Amino acid sequence: MTDDTREVDDPVVRPGTPSFRCLADECGAMCCRNPYRVDLGEDEVTRLASRVDVWEVVEERAAMILMRQEDDACVLLAGDLRCSAYEVRPKGCRDYPFRLEFEEGRPPRVERDLACPGFVGPPMTESEYEALVASLATRS
Repeated sequence: MTDDTREVDDPVVRPGTPSFRCLADECGAMCCRNPYRVDLGEDEVTRLASRVDVWEVVEERAAMILMRQEDDACVLLAGDLRCSAYEVRPKGCRDYPFRLEFEEGRPPRVERDLACPGFVGPPMTESEYEALVASLATRS
């Protein structure tokens, strides 16, 4: 396996991984059209209340979940493929396409969604990687 193949097939993010750039116009905002679960904290529900009808937000097991449109798109996805609540979007949306994975006895690991086509930027530097880890580790 070559390094190029590893970069395409490996979900683990590390310094040297191509950096992310949102390509919503090219991919049709697929991240907002897939059935990803977005858990919302109470503070996020409060921030979103001015943008989303409260009936479109439901409670399930003490976590708030953003509802979908009939075509399975997020209720916040506007016709121009932009988030209608971008400034107050939930942390799960801000973090996408990254996630922090934890395994007992090991340091946290950053993974990316391989379905996202936005990993086309220059290689991520060590400092960019450290900033990403710090951002993913924050609660809000």
